[in-house]
Amino acid sequence: MHTIKLQVEDTIYSHIMFFLKNLNSKELQIIEDKEILQDEENKELQAFSNHSANLVNEWKDDSEDEVWR
Repeated sequence: MHTIKLQVEDTIYSHIMFFLKNLNSKELQIIEDKEILQDEENKELQAFSNHSANLVNEWKDDSEDEVWR
């Protein structure tokens, strides 16, 4: 038995699922069918970005925030 993990774009998802569901069901089991939202996918990048922003001294200055108010 082998396990295959795929990431597919929304545009081909229905085609892939159609193909898989039409294979011999005795020899294939779909274990997980999970939609990954953009927020989940970018958590690590966002965490790194937030950490890096706190390292720039000028960005910590409250007067910088006045520009956006």
